[in-house]
Amino acid sequence: MADYKFGKHEPPHLRWPVAWYHPYVLLRAAREMVATGDFIRNFDRRELFTEKFEVIDQTEGYTGGDYWWDFMSDSGDGGNASYTVARAVQSPELSVGIDKGVVVTDIMTQLPASNLLVLGGDLAYPGASNEEYQYRFIEMWEAARPSVNSEAHADKKLHVVSIPQNHDWFDNISSFNRHFIGDYSNHFLQAHTPQNRSYFATRLPHDWWILGLDFALVGDLDRTQYEAFLNLIETSNEQSDKTIHPGHNVILLYPEPYWTRPLGDGAGEGYPRRYQRLEAALLNAGIKIRMRLAGDLHHYVRESATTGAQLDYEDLLVTCGSGGAFLHPTHAKRVSDLKVLDRIDDDDAMTPDIRERVCVGLQSKGSKAQNQREYSHQKSYPSRETSKGLSWWNLIALFKPTSIFGLFKDEAKGNFIQRCGQRIGELKRGLLGGNFMFPIMLGLLYFLAVYCNSFVFTNSFEADGFIHASRIGEISLPSFIVLWFKALFFSPLAFLVHAVLIGLCGSIAMEDGGRAFALSAIYSIVHILAAATLFWIGGYFHLDPYSKGMVIFLGGVVVGGFLFGVYFALVARFGGLANNAFSAIAHQGYKGFLRFRIDNKGTLHGYMIGTDAVPQRWVTNVHKDNRPLWIERADQDKPEWKIRDAFSLKK
Repeated sequence: MADYKFGKHEPPHLRWPVAWYHPYVLLRAAREMVATGDFIRNFDRRELFTEKFEVIDQTEGYTGGDYWWDFMSDSGDGGNASYTVARAVQSPELSVGIDKGVVVTDIMTQLPASNLLVLGGDLAYPGASNEEYQYRFIEMWEAARPSVNSEAHADKKLHVVSIPQNHDWFDNISSFNRHFIGDYSNHFLQAHTPQNRSYFATRLPHDWWILGLDFALVGDLDRTQYEAFLNLIETSNEQSDKTIHPGHNVILLYPEPYWTRPLGDGAGEGYPRRYQRLEAALLNAGIKIRMRLAGDLHHYVRESATTGAQLDYEDLLVTCGSGGAFLHPTHAKRVSDLKVLDRIDDDDAMTPDIRERVCVGLQSKGSKAQNQREYSHQKSYPSRETSKGLSWWNLIALFKPTSIFGLFKDEAKGNFIQRCGQRIGELKRGLLGGNFMFPIMLGLLYFLAVYCNSFVFTNSFEADGFIHASRIGEISLPSFIVLWFKALFFSPLAFLVHAVLIGLCGSIAMEDGGRAFALSAIYSIVHILAAATLFWIGGYFHLDPYSKGMVIFLGGVVVGGFLFGVYFALVARFGGLANNAFSAIAHQGYKGFLRFRIDNKGTLHGYMIGTDAVPQRWVTNVHKDNRPLWIERADQDKPEWKIRDAFSLKK
């Protein structure tokens, strides 16, 4: 955090995206996730909420007409993308076009500001410290806020509700609580933040509800949260505005799209997860679950179902995590494979309260229940074909500086030498603070692997079939490779270094499960062969020890980084490594949010508002009252906001 500069003089393009393959970032994220997960296992902070769970009623004061609300998730990564989305969401009148193939017949091209902003979590990366929240999220949204004196905002105040995702939990949701829990005047955007827990229930006009769920880092509801939502289900004939009645329509906001995991989400027989029981209780009460909505995956995907599971209405699975974080692929297997809903009556359950569950997820091969409900793909943004093409950016992803625009920033002042010094400093920051540190780490691993394994290439081990390092160039490369693998069993330290390299490849591949580890083992052997080849080249050309060490280190940086790029590109192209490959690319485009409208008849209309590209350079706004604070530089194209998808759910 020491290099971060806060305030009005640090524009979005200097708030560079997180370098997810920087060794420090990897270690920090792993450390914070393990520490918080361990803490939650012993003391779940969600159990500290003791205030009465209150329904947030958005029908008070509603007199008819269209009711607008927004959903945005996964912001707080790169400044360009986060600020672009924040400015669009808060625009009093947002001009939009209509994307090719999207049918919209009932909407104007100037969208009004919404009454309610729903945030889906992961609001700051890589952790959730006060500094990260301020630098990557709060300041971006505050700078994008229009003038509080504008006519569009004079007669209403924005309401904000939010749930945390996993990165928000990395500080045990301390920062999240400070900004979103309790309705204080100094909260986020000076908006109303009426929720008193990390989860919420919001009633919208025409009997629509949003239930925002908090999974913490354990993948499920805690007991207190589960009971709070169960208490909202009306079981009597009383007419109350604070309970959900049969026939009401519910949107379940999840912190992650659990439906991209296998059906059942790993719950054991006889003991379903609490959120599965909650869904069963809602359906059994005659309440309609019309949409399961989540962020977490940084793209937009909509799937729908109309028949099956004894349900006579359409419901949707919607993922929209396009608020500012790096892009996730839409062609990934777990995203594009068939999803099904299954209502299960579990005879193995010991008590009646845990007998019924509703499961949504990837269908197991060769299995299909008679009453399953299948979801068909409707829309992806970006398209699956575009997503596949972006996979090839991995070939150079690890060698890119964090940003190249800092080299030409206007703030460089002084004489020529001073300006050059400032720009060299920006380049240094871009290289040493970016993914390029990962290839440097690989170069060090290559060097250590060779150094430790070279111990046996001395006269002392000639009796074991080895030769002196000075004679390596006298034998062929295949013969040397055989000796290299043999040497691993003579040098325990070399074996350990090679095991670290294999473990690194395996840990990255484990995103796709245990089967992917076998492929990573083969791939790690390629790295071992590459390191051995670099050592052989040094011997073949009779390089001195210093030159040989430089060849091995620099060769490890270039060859190791390129091999990882090839591996990422190929696996990602065929639907694997959705997170680990695309986080290296750190693509800033295809960003957006969901804007919803409930009309006079109670029909919910959803519009995915997206832009393919975001500006890469900003200047201070000198017009009017300097709000929003920054605008695109003259040579930058403005975001082309279009309705990328439109859908409707009748009441």
